[in-house]
Amino acid sequence: MSDIIKKITDTITETGKNVGEKTKQVGNTAKLNAKIISSERAISENYTLIGKYYYDMYKENPDAEIADAVNSVTASLDTIAEMKNQILAIKGLVKCSCGASCPIEDSFCGKCGAALEKPEPVVEEEVVEEVAEEKADIEIVVAEEAAEETTEE
Repeated sequence: MSDIIKKITDTITETGKNVGEKTKQVGNTAKLNAKIISSERAISENYTLIGKYYYDMYKENPDAEIADAVNSVTASLDTIAEMKNQILAIKGLVKCSCGASCPIEDSFCGKCGAALEKPEPVVEEEVVEEVAEEKADIEIVVAEEAAEETTEE
């Protein structure tokens, strides 16, 4: 009977050691995976810094292989700037060269005193497009009615 108890005890002890080893392996793997993720994130951030540096240095004359990407970034930055200006106009503000947002009716910046550049009135592109579409629809209807009148005669 004591042999059976000894075997059970040995089995439990061995199983406990195996579980401990597996737990240690899982913990070490998790730590290494966390370090890998952290290193990959650092690499990605550095790639971004390198790309921004390259863009800032060579945006006027990029290598042919990446000229499309550089031009796309430039176009996106211009679009973002225009949309920010539209937001300011909606809010009745204008941006000074010092970075301050000033009421559009002011002639000078309240922060630095510089003369404020007045934006041109913004014509919403959607309204212009809608008017053009409506005009085209009317022209189609008029042409169809004229064709029907000619056919009836």
